[in-house]
Amino acid sequence: MSDQSSSSGEEQPEESKIRISFILSPSISSSTQRESLEIPKEPIAVPSSIRKRGLSAIVNHLLDRKVISDDVDTTNNDSDDEENEEDQLPAIPFDFLLNSKLLRLSLEAAIRKEGLSTEHSIELEYFPARLPPKKDGESDVLPDWINVMDYNHSGGVSGGNSEGGNKGVLFTGGADGSIRSFQSKSGSSLQQICNVMAHTAPIKCLSTSPFLGNNQTLVATGSMDQTLITHLYNPTSSSTLDLHAVYTGGHTNSIGSVALSNNSSGSGEGGNDKIIMASGDWDGGLAIWSIPTLSEVVDNSNDSDEENTSKKQKGVKGSKVTSSSNTNIHEVKPLQSIKAHSTNISGISFTHNSSSPSTIITGSWDHSLKLYDINRMDNILTLNGSRVITSISRCCNSNVVATSNSDNTVRLWDMRTDGSGSSAMSSNGGGMDKSLRTSHKGWVSNVCWSNVDPYILGSTSHDGTLKVWDIRSSLPLHTVKAVSKRGEKVLCLSFGENVIYSGGSDCVVKQFGL
Repeated sequence: MSDQSSSSGEEQPEESKIRISFILSPSISSSTQRESLEIPKEPIAVPSSIRKRGLSAIVNHLLDRKVISDDVDTTNNDSDDEENEEDQLPAIPFDFLLNSKLLRLSLEAAIRKEGLSTEHSIELEYFPARLPPKKDGESDVLPDWINVMDYNHSGGVSGGNSEGGNKGVLFTGGADGSIRSFQSKSGSSLQQICNVMAHTAPIKCLSTSPFLGNNQTLVATGSMDQTLITHLYNPTSSSTLDLHAVYTGGHTNSIGSVALSNNSSGSGEGGNDKIIMASGDWDGGLAIWSIPTLSEVVDNSNDSDEENTSKKQKGVKGSKVTSSSNTNIHEVKPLQSIKAHSTNISGISFTHNSSSPSTIITGSWDHSLKLYDINRMDNILTLNGSRVITSISRCCNSNVVATSNSDNTVRLWDMRTDGSGSSAMSSNGGGMDKSLRTSHKGWVSNVCWSNVDPYILGSTSHDGTLKVWDIRSSLPLHTVKAVSKRGEKVLCLSFGENVIYSGGSDCVVKQFGL
């Protein structure tokens, strides 16, 4: 009988422990925030099966904040503890990095996967987790699909139209050929500032850049009508989009991608401050252009008589503001024009460097990424993939590139070279870092990197979702439904100031707070 009793009452073996040290992430630069989040670095023992939620509860406990976690047993809390919690600050959800990767497994499994030894304490870097995007505004229903968008941080008027909201301006290109600009207003939905009928067919690409240092924004658009043009957005009380120049002779097919160098410091109109533009068409043609300054546009207008007659831009019915009267059309010829890919160039980005722009990255439906020297028009590097590339976006502080692909996948590529035409990241010259875990359920239509965080990017898909990724994990951080009806597609996105915008076949610009 005693043997049976001891057998039935046998205790389960105690769970193994792992010693860890919490290290506050150096990405938190604010001294005030660091002081409020700093905890002792002395090692502590935690259960080997603990996951992110349980570790977050421990950090909150050490910070003397409220602890709300499924991993913590609160059944034995007495009334004194409950009274103390009322005086505590609310809990903060934290994320953790192990060996520079986000912790998404149990601690023991992650340590085993990384091949780390537990003989010494394991260092875990911690920082406040990124909260899910929260919808906090949308535009009125527009006449047609929103194909492309780009947010320019310097396009607004400080203390003017943007008072109480973001100071930048969001520009969109529609399937009706119209360019529209929007600003976020405090306590209200997105407000359309102005629009202009720029093309006779759907706009397929759009890029913006600061211009001349007086808050003007240069807006470049390419269309299925085979035209490439630039407008100037003037953030004055009238807020207009005025035709700046037309670019001819570089393409003989629909224009599917465009990029501005964004290197203008705004110091003047001299030759040392020129903006360079690159564009790609559906035949794989690549053209390089020099953006004319205002003085060049005026000189051209004075020299021309009846050849460059004044053309008024048409305002779309229902718009609050339309473009102002236009100057004579200034035509620009390409500096260089070559056949770069065998089919549609779906994305272009200038490389990351502090000097004048000299290299560009192109992505194509022919499954390849290429690096070009735009002075010699030489192909420096070619990386071949296995799927159609629908768009590209470069990291804000390096030449690591994200691509959206037709197989529902977002991929990362390293375009940094060692000078011999091979990738610096990959030992075999392949250049592909990794594929993020296939999470979308439809064609990934667009990918966009955060302007301020080199680890964060977003993607949109024909499955109607918007996803936010941290590249230190192969799984998305958050997924939000960005359209209201089943079957509608999300076609584009752009990061703003603590917000992310999306647009698609529902003809509405959505704004999500980050």
